Amino acid sequence: MLFNSVLFLIFFSAVYLIYWLSPERRRQDVLLVSSAVFYVLSAGTLFGGLGFFTHFLAIVSANYYAYYKIRTSESHKKTWMFVAVLLNVINLGFFKYFYFINRILADVTGYPFFEDVPRILKISLPLAVSFYSFQMIASAVDAYRKPEGDTLTFKQFLSFVLFFPILIVGPILRTKDFFSNLNNLTLNRERLVRAGFLMISGLIKKILIADPVANVIAPVFGNPGQYDNLSLALAGFGYTVQVYCDFSGLTDMARSVGLMFGFELPENFRAPLFSPSGRELWQRWHMTLSFWLRDYVYFSLGGSKNGEWRTYLNLIITMTVGGIWHGADYTFVAWGFYWGVILATERFFVKRFGWEDGESSNRFLTLVRVQIVFVLFSFSAILFRSNSAGKMLQHVLGLVTNIPNRLSSLLLSNGSGWLEQAAGLVSGPEPFRLERMENMEKLAYSYVGFLFFHFVQYKPEWTDKIRGNKVLLLFLSAVMTAFAIALYSEDAGACIYCQF
Repeated sequence: MLFNSVLFLIFFSAVYLIYWLSPERRRQDVLLVSSAVFYVLSAGTLFGGLGFFTHFLAIVSANYYAYYKIRTSESHKKTWMFVAVLLNVINLGFFKYFYFINRILADVTGYPFFEDVPRILKISLPLAVSFYSFQMIASAVDAYRKPEGDTLTFKQFLSFVLFFPILIVGPILRTKDFFSNLNNLTLNRERLVRAGFLMISGLIKKILIADPVANVIAPVFGNPGQYDNLSLALAGFGYTVQVYCDFSGLTDMARSVGLMFGFELPENFRAPLFSPSGRELWQRWHMTLSFWLRDYVYFSLGGSKNGEWRTYLNLIITMTVGGIWHGADYTFVAWGFYWGVILATERFFVKRFGWEDGESSNRFLTLVRVQIVFVLFSFSAILFRSNSAGKMLQHVLGLVTNIPNRLSSLLLSNGSGWLEQAAGLVSGPEPFRLERMENMEKLAYSYVGFLFFHFVQYKPEWTDKIRGNKVLLLFLSAVMTAFAIALYSEDAGACIYCQF
């Protein structure tokens, strides 16, 4: 049940009225029951939703027991912390990685048994298992690392894990992010206005940018062999725009819904693709996941305390774990390893040669580095595409590796066919026989929107300069957005991060 669906609008309207009309002491109960209903409805079928919710309650109950033991027992706290982490890893591993593990075993051993198992067993992925597993791992580790503070009741623990605004796409909350709001669950004009602008921002990103881009690039990813190399490159860049606007848009909507119930939820994006380095990119992209990986994987491996080369290895392992979290496929492992190597290489040059990995005083140099990071991200984003991702990657690699040969051939030639050869640098050896991506103008419009929302996130103080009646501005923005969606919206695209 995505935030831009009619079903969610009906659900939210009913919950919102009941929540604020209820006595203050009962509002948490309203949210808890509403979150349970949301979980069941989001599964697609009532029977499937009830089955997933039963499994969810069992996992949360087991986690709470381990959490309670960590907080209250005099000894074996570390053991119970490991039990909680292992429980969540096994749960996540079974439902999300069962088929992938069998595929690895089949590839390594060659036994047909491992290929037959997935055909016999049909395992469905529970809703939000990746997100709630990480939240409960963080709760157990934090309870061990920071024993001070009150022990949560089971109802409080369940309310935290099941909180429906963040259930599908995050952000990944820590207990402090959730319970720090409980003493200030008020709804004032300032929060309503912010919530309104966040919702509008999310709708524009998701419906008017991400979904149209998805429809433009889908044919290229579906059959890359039919398209010229310019189309392949633009499809990679387009997917970067799509994945940012899809995920950032849904996050904006989640934060908006949270605000409407009085909860301040953490930001997940801060102009990530304006970053001049990989390190800064991952401090701005899916920030709650990046900080989770830092705190619970990188630091647990020793961080940067065990020598230079061990630090590089820790970076690679941490990013590879992040890649595996995103999906059960070799491509996600490769994606995480790819970024781990980039981060380790950056750190090597910073340590050994004093290179800058932040913004430079030279604006042109910073702009060039930002573009390099954008290209690196776009290349890696191809790995997120299923089915034809391998073919797409092969074609893009062919484009990159063949450019030097084509360039040298062009410079050495003195015939009259130089124009065709120049076109071949981008479009391949037979540029006029391959198809060209259609509706490229949509990519151009979407890229402008992509830059605008990056600028707003990069310079949040810019919005504070807006004077006048913000309520009137919100109303006009809402009306314009509604008309734009009615006129220009296309078939709703799937939520990319919902599959993770």
